[in-house]
Amino acid sequence: MNIPRYLVIRQALETKINNGILKPGSRVPSESEISIEFAVSRMTARRALVDLDNAGLIARSPGKGSFVKSKLDKPTLISVPSPSLNFSDSSTVTLKVLDLKETTSDQRLQQDFLKANEFSMIKGVFLYNNDVSPERLQYVYVLPEYYSAFIKQKFSKISPEGYLEWSLPSDTVSKNIQAVSLSASEIHYLEDFEKNDHASLLIKERRITNKKVTSVIYNYYLREDFIIGDW
Repeated sequence: MNIPRYLVIRQALETKINNGILKPGSRVPSESEISIEFAVSRMTARRALVDLDNAGLIARSPGKGSFVKSKLDKPTLISVPSPSLNFSDSSTVTLKVLDLKETTSDQRLQQDFLKANEFSMIKGVFLYNNDVSPERLQYVYVLPEYYSAFIKQKFSKISPEGYLEWSLPSDTVSKNIQAVSLSASEIHYLEDFEKNDHASLLIKERRITNKKVTSVIYNYYLREDFIIGDW
């Protein structure tokens, strides 16, 4: 099973950005430079750069090139509570398991996992509640070859993130942050949540171990008291 070349290029550049090798304001290799380095066509190189641009990681300027965005270029970067890995750390947050099953990937997840074809995975849907209202809706997708026991967990003492990190520590956790409106598929999990166009904060996390994507998490934060600033 071959991974599309543009996804390989995108991941290589994204890793350099996340690791600080390509710093904010730095010029990203051009289409021509990428095509030579990775032995691909300029069209493939262009697709990788467009993908990074759409993800908000770089800015493309006609005639000048592509540059890594700084934090000030990303208005969606805000301060949010760091998720607790162990529920004993907080008595005010509870977790409810809404769904936990084996399933197959769709096209979006194939791209997130850097895979070309459909594959088997485990899907978990979790709702975090504080004393007053729902706080976070979380989708967790894991590869069973790395986390075969994930589907058997009760998550009464440890959060899904805590279990993933305990079971297989990640080398890198890449994050993409954006403001989104809750869709019908998210709202139907929220019995007491107002069914309107309320915008939530989506933080997508991709865990990488030994250069392999092992899990992807979508965190929909539902609270309205976020603080604008660095995250």
